[in-house]
Amino acid sequence: MRGQKRGLRMVAILAMLAVTAAIAFLLPLTGWLEPLEPRTPGQCVRLAGPVGAEDFAVDWERRRAYVSSADRHAVETGGRPRGDIFLLDFSTDTPSLTPLNVGRDENFFPHGLDLFIDFTGNRRLFVIDHGADGRDHSVKVFDIGEDGRLTLARTFRSTALTSPNDIVAVSSEQFYVTNDPFDDSAWRRLAATYLALPLNTVVYHDGRTTRVAADGLRFANGITRSPDGQWLLVGESVGRSVAVYRRNPFTGELIRQGDIPVPMATDNLVLQPDGTVVAAGHPRPLAFESYARAPDQRRAPSMALRLDPAALPYPAPETPLPLPFVDDGSLFSASSVAMVDPRGRLFVGSVYERGVLMCLGASR
Repeated sequence: MRGQKRGLRMVAILAMLAVTAAIAFLLPLTGWLEPLEPRTPGQCVRLAGPVGAEDFAVDWERRRAYVSSADRHAVETGGRPRGDIFLLDFSTDTPSLTPLNVGRDENFFPHGLDLFIDFTGNRRLFVIDHGADGRDHSVKVFDIGEDGRLTLARTFRSTALTSPNDIVAVSSEQFYVTNDPFDDSAWRRLAATYLALPLNTVVYHDGRTTRVAADGLRFANGITRSPDGQWLLVGESVGRSVAVYRRNPFTGELIRQGDIPVPMATDNLVLQPDGTVVAAGHPRPLAFESYARAPDQRRAPSMALRLDPAALPYPAPETPLPLPFVDDGSLFSASSVAMVDPRGRLFVGSVYERGVLMCLGASR
């Protein structure tokens, strides 16, 4: 009897130690241990536009950006996504958002997107589309006219697109896609999201086939490339980091070189003209989870920061990252993408908010 009690006591002690260790590991990932001091680069106004301006693909030469939008909450509550691509014209003093009417049939559910410009100046827009039910995954490729209008050129489908989130094109036919855990089995989704297990992937489409190019990511999210195309950056939402990969341009193989730690659950990444990268995300991911269940009633913090060119390639510098935008959610909730235009205006999109936030006075 004594031995049995001693054994039970030991099991209880080990269980408590395991729980303590898990809390010590997972608590920093929630962001609650880090201070959240709101700051904006200047006066901010909201540009009228779509619900859920989740991602940007920027044409710096023509001073315009393509904005992926969808009413995600409507889908989550049994409705239609009512998705579209909007054109953000930032060439003037008064930027504007114009719908391109891509999703007239109400079955268009865009997510991540990317712009590729070839050596002749031809432009193609690559867009992840989840379909009306959020699970009919494909990559749609649009040719872009001089006026910015889109014409569907191709649609790619593959079983490797298990739960596509974001995309980066490296040619007019080749691209990488991040797979997040949302459409995984329930246990894999919970393990990836709440236990920070590295279960997600980046897949590569070489023009003919689609295959896994990198695995072992902790909630793969935004993806972008360096200006020379030799490096790829991938946001890890649960990992609170940006993974840096060297890319083999002949095989598409990705070799992980290291990580850039960031104080948020990284969402999308936007490459700036000077080679820096503006990252947006969620400094309090659990608050984001709560907000996502009732975005019309709750708020969630937002953050955008700039990765210095010295961070590419790894290792990242130890100096603090510039934080052009931090908000507790009262101004703009759940930031998912941000970029700074040549005039120093910061544009921020969100997963659920309406319109795009524009703040004056950001460093260029």
